[in-house]
Amino acid sequence: MPSPVGHIIAGVATGWVAQSWPGASRARRAAAAWLPAVCAGLAILPDADLLLAAHRTWTHSIGAVAATGLAAAAIARWRRWPVVAGALMAAAALGSHVLLDWLGSDPSAPVGIMALWPVSEAYYVSGMDLFMEVSRRYWIPDEIVVHNLKAAVLEAAILGPVAVAARWWRDRARSRLKLPRHDATMLTRASRQIPGA
Repeated sequence: MPSPVGHIIAGVATGWVAQSWPGASRARRAAAAWLPAVCAGLAILPDADLLLAAHRTWTHSIGAVAATGLAAAAIARWRRWPVVAGALMAAAALGSHVLLDWLGSDPSAPVGIMALWPVSEAYYVSGMDLFMEVSRRYWIPDEIVVHNLKAAVLEAAILGPVAVAARWWRDRARSRLKLPRHDATMLTRASRQIPGA
């Protein structure tokens, strides 16, 4: 299962995509500068279940994704933000954690994540082993440092290009909203002219 590094990269990429959604005004986009950080936090949130000794259970599921989306929709409605966009963004950020863990290697029993909770309490894993497992054996320093560093580098190599593409997409969407400087100047001058003068 990926380390926090991979989950944070996926969360930031989700935030950048959310900043590029159509229909958002320039003012809203400027106010949403914090979206990548919020999405990164949501993307690592499921691993808080380590503190509950219930790792890879209900926090790593479609139930948690749906609950996060509903909570985000309620907050968006209360704050008068776009409700559907807020719900989708939050659900996608948390859902990225579920997806990455499903794609990762997991040698510990029970293998996988409880992805379909509350529909099913079975554990699922893709078998692709795209990401290395992260060692939590703190009493073996070489494993903690060397193995986990290799895992983080692999995650950055796989997810880095996805994040770069998300950033490019966001910047491309933003550039479409802006007029070139000379066009803006011409529009200002034209609006000041008095017809017939």
